[in-house]
Amino acid sequence: MNNIILLKDIIYHRIHHMIITGVLPMGSKISESFLMEKLNATKSPIRDAIKKLEAEKLLIRKPKSGTFVFTINQKELEELLDFRYCLESNALKLVHKNHNTKVLVQQLRLIFDKMIVCYENAQINEYINLDYQFHNTIITHSNNSYYIESYNLINARMAAILTYLKNDVSHIQRGYKQHENMIVYLENNDIDRANQELLHHISPEHGAYWRLENIKK
Repeated sequence: MNNIILLKDIIYHRIHHMIITGVLPMGSKISESFLMEKLNATKSPIRDAIKKLEAEKLLIRKPKSGTFVFTINQKELEELLDFRYCLESNALKLVHKNHNTKVLVQQLRLIFDKMIVCYENAQINEYINLDYQFHNTIITHSNNSYYIESYNLINARMAAILTYLKNDVSHIQRGYKQHENMIVYLENNDIDRANQELLHHISPEHGAYWRLENIKK
């Protein structure tokens, strides 16, 4: 039984990784037979993984058409980004309220130091992974289980979307500087300015680069 459970988890994580890294692009059609051949796996763990990914809305089953990697329209994107900002900005306020800002800054600085190396050496995939860690760290340091659970519902979609922006130099450059600014504001215990920088980092209405035409190019 343990081997069966482990195999199901492995297959799930492999497909999950293929989606968020763009190996399975948004909107692409997949099938059990394709995944069985690609992953050298049997039907049962593939089917279980697909069901789990459908529940997470990373895969969408369309009647009489098949199963597809999710896509997103402009309204959905804006709603997703609004929700993300709501979670992260309130997480920062909670961190401040609970006097955990210093600990958070230490963790963010460690991540950002690695981001510097990746940025300077054009290691974009590694940079994106660290970008994910940076924002996830903000949420986890809120120590609020509901924030963490809610964030887990969207972070895979955000990672997949970010993959489509990784070749856009201006997006990476802008985000790099914004991460640095957020740390500086937090070091100065200025939560309001940190959240303002976060807003500019996330919201298209405030200059962020999360626009559908940029993601789809």
